[in-house]
Amino acid sequence: MTVEEVLRVVQQGKLLGCTEVLFSLGDKPEAIYPEMKSFLNERGHQRTLDYLYEACRVVLEETGLLPHSNPGVMGQGDLQRLRDVNPSMGLMLESVSERLLLAGAAHDNAPDKKPAVRLRTLEMAGQAPRCRLPPEFSSASVKIGKNEIDSLLAIRELHERYGHIQEVIVQNFRAKPTIPMRGHPNANAR
Repeated sequence: MTVEEVLRVVQQGKLLGCTEVLFSLGDKPEAIYPEMKSFLNERGHQRTLDYLYEACRVVLEETGLLPHSNPGVMGQGDLQRLRDVNPSMGLMLESVSERLLLAGAAHDNAPDKKPAVRLRTLEMAGQAPRCRLPPEFSSASVKIGKNEIDSLLAIRELHERYGHIQEVIVQNFRAKPTIPMRGHPNANAR
């Protein structure tokens, strides 16, 4: 979707009373999908994070609606740059369990899903200087597994150190027919 198309959708949302715009995407899709790399090149960008910054800036400046991005793992420079155009951002930690990186598990062949890498992004968000827009890092999600208390404790520890987590979303795992873990049991909420 071009920035112009994003703006049209956001303006329609504003007419319906929306006040926030969620940008949710995978980690570096241009590294996996040639069509994304081509899309970015046609628009003068090499990385999705650069395109995301442009889209958030335009939405904020032209509509006044508040961007909320969930761009995945990023470095300190991208984190600070995106904070300048996002009142809040999020990152799905998903799990601190290394077992999900094993062959056939949910994060097999997903280097950006390594718990230490995702925790480092959350930590950098807490260390980053505050930007011109209000709050901090708004969410960290825990998604996969049955006993993820360790993931929640890791998020709590980072928040106690930096005071930057506003919400934690807990999503229980649901097997779907098209995912590698389709044969695993659902994690039922109790």
